[in-house]
Amino acid sequence: MKKFKIFYFFIFFLIVSCGKKEDLTVSLVNEMKVKDVGEKYAVEFLRTLKQSLMKAMNKGGPYNAVEFCSEKAQYLTRLVEERIDKGIKLKRTSFKYRNPLNKPDKYEKEALSVFEEYYKRFGQLRPYYVQKVKEKDGKYYYRYYKPIVVKPLCLICHGNPEDMDPQLYRIIKEKYPKDKAVGYKVGDFRGVVRVSIPVKVIEKL
Repeated sequence: MKKFKIFYFFIFFLIVSCGKKEDLTVSLVNEMKVKDVGEKYAVEFLRTLKQSLMKAMNKGGPYNAVEFCSEKAQYLTRLVEERIDKGIKLKRTSFKYRNPLNKPDKYEKEALSVFEEYYKRFGQLRPYYVQKVKEKDGKYYYRYYKPIVVKPLCLICHGNPEDMDPQLYRIIKEKYPKDKAVGYKVGDFRGVVRVSIPVKVIEKL
């Protein structure tokens, strides 16, 4: 009889544990904190990438810019993370990504869909989006997403392939055989910068 009681208690514990949902809601107060921190580092990240990209462009034109993106963009991402030094993680992602390392995970797909739906409905991009997630390391993070809009300069490497420099497009396809990041027009929603902020960082504010 004692064995049966232990068995039934174990089954009950499993049912209760499995049925319990994680609380991933974000309070308004924390959302504002995440917005302040996330916007600050998203802007810093984009500024660093833009400055380095422009240097590459000025030095060797679009061909050198492609070399920069393929060889240095991920390195610069890690460099900015180290400079911040708060356990904050950065990433650029899109449904139409070029580098496979920028492929969106399930949470990022949710965020991208929110931006796309908002854009379709209102004809403009929402300024940001916030989530609370449990990442692969088992830790909880707030994620801040800042939208990226296509600018005229972006079309050199991300526009209609028929309008692009044939040699440049050939180089892009060689480096990224499964490239999806073309066909854009000025003003299009390009993707997002994601800033993952450890929950403890926000709690200390």
